[in-house]
Amino acid sequence: MATIWVAGCGTGSSAIADADLEAGRQMFNTCQGCHTLADAGSTGSDPVTADGAPNPQAGPDLDDAFRASRQAGMDEEQFAGVVLRWIEIAQPPMPRNLVEGQDAINVAAYIARVAGTDEESAVRRAAPEFIPEAPEEPRQELYD
Repeated sequence: MATIWVAGCGTGSSAIADADLEAGRQMFNTCQGCHTLADAGSTGSDPVTADGAPNPQAGPDLDDAFRASRQAGMDEEQFAGVVLRWIEIAQPPMPRNLVEGQDAINVAAYIARVAGTDEESAVRRAAPEFIPEAPEEPRQELYD
């Protein structure tokens, strides 16, 4: 098993440029149960459970996650590097190295190519915002 070392600022190689985007799209099926990506037609997990609580199994909406960075000028190789790193160091509930080797490169390149490209690409509703109530008592001053 080969380890892919990347940084968030790019892979430093032509691996991404040579990736098979169609294979990446097909392999993304592994990810779509949790992640939203409009190009793949995936809606991920609902961010809210039936009782209205946040769903810990819901992965990030990849369109929303990448949109602002794409608009700020981040390039596809940088996106792919970030995705490869996330795959490698994923935190629960996402398993680490869910896809590996060339499959990981293909998935990362596919996501880098399509995520956040459309300003209206979100395909699932956002989790409800939590708006805390203001305390009734004024806050205690720490310093006089």
